Amino acid sequence: MTYYCITMTNINQEVWKFIDQDPTIKHAMSYGIINKRALANYIKKQKNMGKNLDAIISAIRRYNTQQYDNMFLKARTKIIPNIDLSTRSNIVNVILSKDTEIQKLIPEFFSIIKYDRGDVLRIIQADESIKVLINEKNLKKFVKILPKNKILSIKKNLAEINIHFIKDAIDTPGVIAIISNEIAINGVSIVEVLSCFPELLWYVYQH
Repeated sequence: MTYYCITMTNINQEVWKFIDQDPTIKHAMSYGIINKRALANYIKKQKNMGKNLDAIISAIRRYNTQQYDNMFLKARTKIIPNIDLSTRSNIVNVILSKDTEIQKLIPEFFSIIKYDRGDVLRIIQADESIKVLINEKNLKKFVKILPKNKILSIKKNLAEINIHFIKDAIDTPGVIAIISNEIAINGVSIVEVLSCFPELLWYVYQH
């Protein structure tokens, strides 16, 4: 009996973790529009679980969607009436080495940007690199001030989606997850996400 309980606990945890990592499945479960046996077969195949199918179905039935429902219902009420959205096209993501030489050049980046003309300059510093997002029209001028060996990669053909939130929305759990899920469902890959309250900036490939 003890071994059976441990096994069922492991199956539950494995199944619940799989569901937690897939917002689309959770969304369908919350509306009661998913076939549990079909989902169990899918999970068994994806996770290569040599387990009893009925045990997986039982774990799916035990999955608590109520907390998910309440959280995302609240998030949707904050998103729909309370955001402004704008977009920019032809954005480039330049990835640079992170070192002292690039650090000294950063002030020069601003010399080629004309904010009054709507130019974009976003700088992201990570542990291993620095990413700079600019308008494609400024790329040649930007590259001229950089040593070639410091440019790790250049990603072109990006669009910026700027979502402007009210404070209550940005502090509500589930808001970012809903937007990410909607973008993914529509087959769009997210290249970068930046937060600068009250704005959230998403960078995706143009289609």
